[in-house]
Amino acid sequence: GVEDIGAVILGASVDDLEAQQKFKDEYNLPFDLLADHDKILSEAYGVLAFGGMIAKRVTFIIDPAGRVAHVMDDVSVGSHDQDVIELISRLKAETTSETMQE
Repeated sequence: GVEDIGAVILGASVDDLEAQQKFKDEYNLPFDLLADHDKILSEAYGVLAFGGMIAKRVTFIIDPAGRVAHVMDDVSVGSHDQDVIELISRLKAETTSETMQE
């Protein structure tokens, strides 16, 4: 899984804590969810839609330095976990290759 390649997963939505916990329990999610009920995080990342009523489903890959390394805004729920694993593996390989060339 994603944890096996050294990544940390966090989910976020504009739902409140109670709704987040219910969703996590219902789908047995193996990662933490952040409640962005005040929409500060969603606004900062530019993912609000429908006049700010909801947040679009977007995945941000953030590197160890805290920079956004890649944005995945075409999320396919059925294959997204594997898509993320492949992308992180590729990004790590590219970073390792760049470091070795310096």
